[in-house]
Amino acid sequence: MLDKDIDSQLLRAFVTVAELGSFTRAATKLYRTQSAVSMQVRRLEQQLGKKLLARSSRQVTLTSLGEMVLPYARRILRIQEAMLNEVGQEQISGKVRLGMPDDYAAYFLPQVLSHFGLLYPNIQMEIFCELSRNLEPMVHSGEIDLAVVTRHPENASGRFVRREQLVWVEDAQAFAHEQQPLPLALFPEGYCAFRLQALKALENAGTPWRIICESRGLAGIRATVSAGLAVTVVTRNTLSPTMRIIGPEQGLPDLPEIEIGLLTPGWGEDEATDVLASHILESLRHEGNGTATPEVEPLSNEPSAPRGM
Repeated sequence: MLDKDIDSQLLRAFVTVAELGSFTRAATKLYRTQSAVSMQVRRLEQQLGKKLLARSSRQVTLTSLGEMVLPYARRILRIQEAMLNEVGQEQISGKVRLGMPDDYAAYFLPQVLSHFGLLYPNIQMEIFCELSRNLEPMVHSGEIDLAVVTRHPENASGRFVRREQLVWVEDAQAFAHEQQPLPLALFPEGYCAFRLQALKALENAGTPWRIICESRGLAGIRATVSAGLAVTVVTRNTLSPTMRIIGPEQGLPDLPEIEIGLLTPGWGEDEATDVLASHILESLRHEGNGTATPEVEPLSNEPSAPRGM
């Protein structure tokens, strides 16, 4: 017997792929990774028990069942959007100040805000892009209401959201990894958990290294890498299209996962802040290639050790 409850996100992924004829273009439109969109379509196909799309190396086309399901899926999404727009006009209003590092903002913000804006059109958001180590005191001082940060492994605070895999990257047209000692572009010491994990991995592997660029801003690091001068570390999901992942095949050690957390002074103090916090938790725990776990940790109001991106 077929499951009568179908997640609208699965329908949206299917409709977008069907309309654009490409998982890549659908992923761009939905602000998701291609693998995430593909997984959503597979889940819908598994739920219906049959293939909806015929995949080939050149194109994606509808199966006979897909052609039958498509108009129903479009109708369901239109009805849902109309309902949300109607209800949202009478809902919560206010202003929420949200902070997160630049690289997280570029990847996570579009997917978080796209549906939130439909649900809560009367909530105004102010975005602050800073390093995680700067965002935490901003939350505790009341300068901002929420922050998505990298949690320090030795002193994690905030509510756990997901894990992200760290990867070595260099410019796609360069071979900086072949230089000895390995040239690195990193945040200054004490600014970034990524730096700590990268240098620890290199030391444990006995790989010689040298830092040729230290920058307090992500733009400086990415410019150095894009010039082909250095290697750096990012999370897999925030990889720039102009960079490529390198690793053990190029003689570099494996890197660990890092944890992403959500910081807020507390729950129940402001309704607009609470609904955005809940939306971020739900959105990021089910998006992309990150690893999320269902446990909910208590929020901490104590500052933790410095961290970076």
